[in-house]
Amino acid sequence: MRHRTVIIGGGSAGISVAARLRRAGEEDVVLIEPCGVHYYQPLWTLVGGGVVPIGRSRRFEAGVMPKGVRWIQDAAVEIDPDARFVDTEGGARIGYDVLVLCPGLELAWDLVPGLAEAMASPQGGVQLHR
Repeated sequence: MRHRTVIIGGGSAGISVAARLRRAGEEDVVLIEPCGVHYYQPLWTLVGGGVVPIGRSRRFEAGVMPKGVRWIQDAAVEIDPDARFVDTEGGARIGYDVLVLCPGLELAWDLVPGLAEAMASPQGGVQLHR
């Protein structure tokens, strides 16, 4: 399959880019994101300050996907920029004219001593998972 625009990453950046492209009239927008849960991470500054529970930053990915954007729930594992293809963990090979990279980051709460326990505590909200 081939698409005009492929976006890797369904976090706030990827969702925002997809929405702006659709509002600008781009009709063939595909977003590759494996996780079915979206966390609005800009809200986490208020979570860290104890003002908002982390659960309020959680939404289902399908619920934040802009209308008209095709969501491929899979992980991108390889990019061939010369041939303009993205390969996914599930074995799909997706061609593109324009590629936007917004892969975000992999959370590693355990690398900060005490952070994983704090995030799982009643004050921290809910335990995060993929």
